[in-house]
Amino acid sequence: MFSPPSNFASSFFLLFFLFSISHGFDTHLHFYFHEIVSGPNKTSFIVAGPNLTSHEFGDIVVFDNALRVGPDPNSKLIGRAQGMSVLASLSDQSVLTPINFVFTEGEYKGSTLTLFGRVPASGTAERTVVGGTGQFRLARGYAISSVLPEPLTGKVWKLDDFESYPALLVMFICNHCPFVKHLKKDIVKLTKFYMGKGLAAVAISSNSTITHPQDGPEFMAKEAKLFNYPFPYLFDESQEVARAFGAVCTPEFFLFKKDGRRPFELFYHGQFDDSRPSSNIPVTGRFFPKPDLSRAIDCVLSGQKLNFMQKPSVGCSIKWHPGNSP
Repeated sequence: MFSPPSNFASSFFLLFFLFSISHGFDTHLHFYFHEIVSGPNKTSFIVAGPNLTSHEFGDIVVFDNALRVGPDPNSKLIGRAQGMSVLASLSDQSVLTPINFVFTEGEYKGSTLTLFGRVPASGTAERTVVGGTGQFRLARGYAISSVLPEPLTGKVWKLDDFESYPALLVMFICNHCPFVKHLKKDIVKLTKFYMGKGLAAVAISSNSTITHPQDGPEFMAKEAKLFNYPFPYLFDESQEVARAFGAVCTPEFFLFKKDGRRPFELFYHGQFDDSRPSSNIPVTGRFFPKPDLSRAIDCVLSGQKLNFMQKPSVGCSIKWHPGNSP
């Protein structure tokens, strides 16, 4: 049995911080907090609580996250965000956070800022600056932060969002790959049809923006809007989601089935159909002859066993960050 990772929104999230600080004079700062929430390089961990695998009242999370000048994970590192969060609300997922920003580079190197306050379950958070050291000694002020979400819709997606569906299709795609371009319109047609019959679907781009900037979030949002993607198109900047799935190319298709309260189970891992760019084989439509993927979805939605041989996905290799190849 294979279960997909619990966080599809990418294996990290960003908090954008805007500060107004007074310690004899006013200082305005902004930077980005990069948190990796899954995979071997995760930077936050649940250390106590009723259930160490899911977020419930009483959970305590500790973190040591990168502070960078921009949203790109390769932007200049200026320090660390170290602290903890406590799920202290019985009514929602709001947390209480004491946090230290430790500056290791730049004009504030050697100084720290300390925040305390409540972070609501969604939307913008405002927290109090309660002090600091070095250049921020006796600092007072406030910090406003917000999560940078999925490129087009602004939503952060989790596996729980698909819990009620009988099947889930996870597609690793990108913007530039000729194999994806060859199938793109037919992928949209197929997913629209089956999403109307109960299928859940999500697409993920894991390509490195260091080597392929055209696959980054800004261009993903344009692509999703241009082709009217009916599914969320998510950015796996840390590439931990691709690693967790064992994805190796674009496009690559993983179809999971869901039986009641049991976890998702891998049902089909294979190609869309036999067509390739520059081949003389046309892309098969939703009707006869059906693509392999369509036949697999028919089987999973009707409760049948897979009734044909799976052929592996063929496409462009996932473009790993330099030094990050599995």
